[in-house]
Amino acid sequence: MRKRMIWNDIMGNRLLSVTTWVFMAASAFLFGLTCFLSVTLLGSVNTLMEEAQTPDFLQMHTGEISEEELTRFAETNPDVRAFQVLRFLNLENGTIFLNGQSLSDSTQDNGVCVQSEKFDFLLDLENQVMEVSGGEIYVPVCYRQEYDLHTGDRVEIGDTSFEIAGFLRDSQMNSKMASSKRFLVSEADYMRLQKKGSEEYLIEFLLENGADVGVFATEYTDAGLPANGPAITRPLILMMNALSDGLMILVILLASFVLVLIAVLCIRFTLLTQLEKDRKEIGMLKAIGISKRDIRRIYFIKFLGLSGLGAVTGLAFAALTEKVVSSHMQELYGPSQHTVIPLLVASTGILLTEGIILFSIRRTLKHIERLSAVEALIGQQERRKIGQNLIVVLVIGLGVFLMILPQNLLSTISSSAFVTYMGIGDADIRMDIRQTDDIAGKTEQMERILSEDTRVKRFVTLQTSTCRITLPDGSSEKMNVEQGDHTIFPVTYAEGAAPRKKGEIALSYLCAEELGMSVGDTLALSAKDGEYEYRICGIYSDITNGGKTAKAAVLPTEGELMWSICYVSLEDQVEKESWILEYKDIASDQGISAQTVDIQEYVEDTYGQTVREVRMAARVAILMAILVIVVVVILFTRLFIARDRYDISLQKAIGIAARVIRTSYIVYYIPVVFIGIVAGVLSGNLLGEYVAGILLKSLGATGFHFQIAPWIVCGCIPGFTVAAVLCAILIGLSEVKYIKAYECCVGKE
Repeated sequence: MRKRMIWNDIMGNRLLSVTTWVFMAASAFLFGLTCFLSVTLLGSVNTLMEEAQTPDFLQMHTGEISEEELTRFAETNPDVRAFQVLRFLNLENGTIFLNGQSLSDSTQDNGVCVQSEKFDFLLDLENQVMEVSGGEIYVPVCYRQEYDLHTGDRVEIGDTSFEIAGFLRDSQMNSKMASSKRFLVSEADYMRLQKKGSEEYLIEFLLENGADVGVFATEYTDAGLPANGPAITRPLILMMNALSDGLMILVILLASFVLVLIAVLCIRFTLLTQLEKDRKEIGMLKAIGISKRDIRRIYFIKFLGLSGLGAVTGLAFAALTEKVVSSHMQELYGPSQHTVIPLLVASTGILLTEGIILFSIRRTLKHIERLSAVEALIGQQERRKIGQNLIVVLVIGLGVFLMILPQNLLSTISSSAFVTYMGIGDADIRMDIRQTDDIAGKTEQMERILSEDTRVKRFVTLQTSTCRITLPDGSSEKMNVEQGDHTIFPVTYAEGAAPRKKGEIALSYLCAEELGMSVGDTLALSAKDGEYEYRICGIYSDITNGGKTAKAAVLPTEGELMWSICYVSLEDQVEKESWILEYKDIASDQGISAQTVDIQEYVEDTYGQTVREVRMAARVAILMAILVIVVVVILFTRLFIARDRYDISLQKAIGIAARVIRTSYIVYYIPVVFIGIVAGVLSGNLLGEYVAGILLKSLGATGFHFQIAPWIVCGCIPGFTVAAVLCAILIGLSEVKYIKAYECCVGKE
């Protein structure tokens, strides 16, 4: 009997049942997709790093080294499991042509290397360690799609030609957020190319399990070993690999939370509506002695079945969608070793989602216990107009919020001002001078050329050196400090301001967090003639170089210069592209190894993939939000019609046309839709900025503010919403034509 009652209830309330199933399936789909993508991304990255045996600590160095000294340090340090020194030949981008396409506009540092013998292997697309023959070259996989390359195409480096033997995955430099890219050639070909570039050393260490990388880095610095270049750790490599796709996953996760909230609100209200409709039946069941618990169980079993169906549907769609969405991850990082774990995690996430919805349903069913048999048979609750209106306002508001947040995030990371969150000033052009024997002299030479150019509005040179800092607790660390005038092209400061004089230093947000320091604290910078006290004057955003950098106006002593960067702003009438091409020729003629790029091209090259994936997530969010709004408005319009069926029949009986009745409902919806859209726009811009700020803060961007595209946020999205609501209302109001004028007289004889 119970099964028949449940089945009759489902068939008798098809709209409510289908709507409940759709919400449960949609919530399961988004949460399942988030779990699939998260586990796939982390699994693929970890698998690649394990197969490649990524080093735990890597020190890049330009200049002479003593391998005997490094070997002695490695052999005497108990934390070192393996050690090696690899060579990396930096090449001028203008000398590299991929199937006829020049890399002169690339913002990456491109170079060649040979296969490692111990660890840090370069892998093929099967994640196997490859060997390369003479005349062959393996190209970074991130260039395959960008330059439409295929096996057998030609790569020219100067006057030397190679055949592409395949594409490689580099566990260190796979991500576009890594500033360098390695091409693999044979030992003989490397020696032939050696005079065409500048050589850099990668000093790499594998550490014992449980070893503290931070402590080891300090020991390396204290030993006075080669350190003319950035130091990179395994956690930083993992973060750079996962960052671009991770931001898209965070957007989908946020959409999942919003959709679950909408589902809970709507299912709760539809259930209350059904309980209101079934009052007499519930009263009859109680009158004949059926307990409240058994009545509640009948309803709950129905929703449990719909939840199970929704979970299976959502899981199936998530599994199918994940294959498409994660194709880029699979290309960059390869397949994960785990095939069952993503399914288990996704299933667990979906069960948690459905559990939240079922918990809300169970609490709603408590209303049955507060309803006596007599009240159910003869009572009639007050109509829930206010409650229905409030739910529609909330759903429209949450839907608009769901559309606006990823769109604002997309507008922000695509804007020209976003460079100030990357530790870069908002200039027009960036010139990197590095990998040369006389960086200081070449930098001064470029400064003289720029100062004599009347087309240059203003410029600044910032020089990065490695400094040793001593914290108040006596511990010391090595830090890359950028020296120069930081007021000309300032970055975004969350606290304080840029350093202006000697004795002041600004720290990036992540660096300050790691050191446990804030504005006003002091630290000591070591120099040959002692230590100098520096006060922290500002905390700024930086999501480059692992987000751990520092800026000073003047350093206590001239340390070993690692690289220089010139930021340039041109006069308004100057055409940037021709200026950049001219200065590439000037730098080449003067023997200056300078990479000159448009700042916006630099951002696009570094974060282009992230922007594309957030754009895709924003589009998915808009489609999901529109779908949810349409379904909810149709549902509640049908509920309104069912609630007002007697009144509509009476209006028809006295001669009011169906068109007039439908128009009255549309007018009734106007303030509801208006309030919902306004609430969504305000929350999307204000609360959304706070939520997005929390996400970006974990990456090193603090003091975050949205760059809003008004025509989208205040025009397109509200327009889409109004159109969707109008279509949904018209679909819902189609029920009016089936209501007959005589229905109001039935039972009144």
